[in-house]
Amino acid sequence: MTGYVAAMGGGMQALPPLLQWQIERTDGEPCGAFRVQFAFEPEMLAKLKLAARFYAEHEGRRVMTGVVDDVTVMMGKNGLLAELTGRSLAALLLDTQVRAAEYQSAQLPDILAQYVKPCGVTDIVAEAMPAVGSFVVETGYSCYQVLAGFCRHSADVLPRFDANGALILKRGGTGVQRVIRGGVVRAQYCFDRYGAAVRQVLVNTRNGSQKVAQNEEFLAMGGSGVRVAGVTGQKIRAAWRTAEQRLSDSWRNARMISLTLPGSFLAEPTDTVLVELPELGVGGTFTVRSAVSSCDDSGAVCTLELRE
Repeated sequence: MTGYVAAMGGGMQALPPLLQWQIERTDGEPCGAFRVQFAFEPEMLAKLKLAARFYAEHEGRRVMTGVVDDVTVMMGKNGLLAELTGRSLAALLLDTQVRAAEYQSAQLPDILAQYVKPCGVTDIVAEAMPAVGSFVVETGYSCYQVLAGFCRHSADVLPRFDANGALILKRGGTGVQRVIRGGVVRAQYCFDRYGAAVRQVLVNTRNGSQKVAQNEEFLAMGGSGVRVAGVTGQKIRAAWRTAEQRLSDSWRNARMISLTLPGSFLAEPTDTVLVELPELGVGGTFTVRSAVSSCDDSGAVCTLELRE
């Protein structure tokens, strides 16, 4: 893999050969991240301190576009080393907070113009989304909170960034299907009931009315978690979720399988994966939540976190 950095307004500059690297790509939350390490020379420091963007290419294709968060130089038994760490371009939205605003009818172009493009995110792939009435932004919300809130209320879409740094606002996955039947270095299946709710209640604090969503499957299994939240009036705040969405979110990562395989960049977030691992009694169709590719002295591996 080859790494590049760029200062704001400057061209890309190739980094020295990477000694270790890790690239994490996700389907939205948490955002993607990277870490790379290479041999360091003192004259590099001035340019590294100005690095604002990071790009990575593997076998001729872009695999990461990110924001540089940290530059670390080290001296030890392994000599002089430099390490860069950072996040996907979602960091531009996560790190920018805004003042209060209220929209009688919020449209996607309004949200993009006010909270996304000014942050430097201009490569956007979006489907048509209905307007959201009485949409409220509170002081201190991040631009990402505003965007994610609008997309969830409008079309139940979770924003994500692809390897090229494009913001993807579309339902469904990539449409790519993969099959994993063997060759696994490590595998782990987890059915996590902690934090999963059987019932979600939303209470209108002004008139006492309530809306209830219930997970019948978990109820039949003896689940007992009940969550209660309050809402004020009919305005839709960006950080607010419906009862159904809150219940779904509590179950989003309940059934997960983690697979580590030899190689790099074996799948993309939101790919569909058919897994057959009779040794664990696990089989079925999963969706890639995150794909972490890494390389060090022991070789390259790819760890896929799959959601059932």
